Amino acid sequence: MKRLTSVDIATFILAIFESINTMSDAISQIQAAYNALEDRILLKIKTHNDQLYSAWITRRYMSLLVPALQGQHPQTGDPLFGGRKLNMAAAAKQNAPDSDFESAFTPPEDPHYPLGEAPILLTRITFKGLDSDNPQLNLEPEEGPGIALPFQPQLMNILWKVFSQALNSAEWQLDLKAILQLPSTSSLQ
Repeated sequence: MKRLTSVDIATFILAIFESINTMSDAISQIQAAYNALEDRILLKIKTHNDQLYSAWITRRYMSLLVPALQGQHPQTGDPLFGGRKLNMAAAAKQNAPDSDFESAFTPPEDPHYPLGEAPILLTRITFKGLDSDNPQLNLEPEEGPGIALPFQPQLMNILWKVFSQALNSAEWQLDLKAILQLPSTSSLQ
């Protein structure tokens, strides 16, 4: 097994999302760590009932994922949600109370692997229910099941913070200027 080399391993507990059941259980921890040997980011999501989802994120995939986390279509930059407005600064403040970005990721004692023990390689991003009250962001491999997450402002901001730390370690120098210089109020799809 290859050892992860990461300057900043971002982890946190998401007590704010205990009522979310998009996966078979609520999220308890998320980690994104850059692996220099693989030149990829390993995403791990642990739930309260010890399910562990793990997936590799490539540079190309991350360049598509970042706009999606900001509520923009990954290829066109168009807003995903035409009618609802999102104040990104307010959403970022709302996720802070119970989030812990300093603690180490704690593997489950008796893990269950819904996607298998080996990390899947993410290749597609799909959205479901954008017109509903419960939109989903689906992170998927070429074939087989992927990771379905609720597309909520607080969770998207937390994911962005976790990925930002991994991206600093990766030094991929993605051209994200247009995305990162969004006004404080933007449309959320």
